[in-house]
Amino acid sequence: MLKNRNLTIHANGAHVTSAETPLGDLFYVSSTSDFGEGAAIRGGVPIIAPWFAQFLGDQQHGWARRRRWEVAKTDVGFSGEYAEDGISLRLDVGELGNSLRFRLSATNTTDESRRVQLAYHPYFAVSDVEDVHLEGLGALRGVDRDSGAEITLPEEVTFDGLVDQIVSGAPEVRIVDEKRVITVSSRGADSTVIWNPGERKADGMPDIGPREWNTFVCVEPALLGSDQKGTLLTPGEVNTLEMIVRVEAR
Repeated sequence: MLKNRNLTIHANGAHVTSAETPLGDLFYVSSTSDFGEGAAIRGGVPIIAPWFAQFLGDQQHGWARRRRWEVAKTDVGFSGEYAEDGISLRLDVGELGNSLRFRLSATNTTDESRRVQLAYHPYFAVSDVEDVHLEGLGALRGVDRDSGAEITLPEEVTFDGLVDQIVSGAPEVRIVDEKRVITVSSRGADSTVIWNPGERKADGMPDIGPREWNTFVCVEPALLGSDQKGTLLTPGEVNTLEMIVRVEAR
């Protein structure tokens, strides 16, 4: 684990687990999370690559979040690098003014074209997810991953039970909480994933602490490709996905 400025990162997954601000930490981390090598840390900002869920491979959300990266401090935060199976990943995280910026790049180092997906899976800390709403997604189309139904997002997205949706589009999203507003924007994304397990599902997840399911919401910029089939990287080509997070008092 490394600390620099107001940030904390773990080499396991190049995983930022804390970003302290005058309005509190941006991120939730489970009290029962496993931080061991090869584990998927529950909370903070997991790096999802080179695929999302099991869309392009068997391991849930790809291998990047379970590998030990080479991480180092920079003037504004951290950098991390990891390469496997012909895909070279680099992450740069930094505090820039009043914002926190993540920049993830994937380079195809093979002689053949490869399909990849990239995403961030941030667990934003909230006072109570059932009192939170999201702004910025109104009228966008999406898919409910639980039911498989196509959906149209309302002007204000609220949470009551399991929410697991992939939205087509990557607008600026505002997480409106009791005392603060977290704004999530991105560059290079084509989708936004919204997730909270709800009480029933969380009860069966040992790496979410008791009664902690309502203290976070996930708003995830993602590059999933057309029909969620990935984007094609030609030899030597680079895909880049950025996430910018700001917080302000409500």
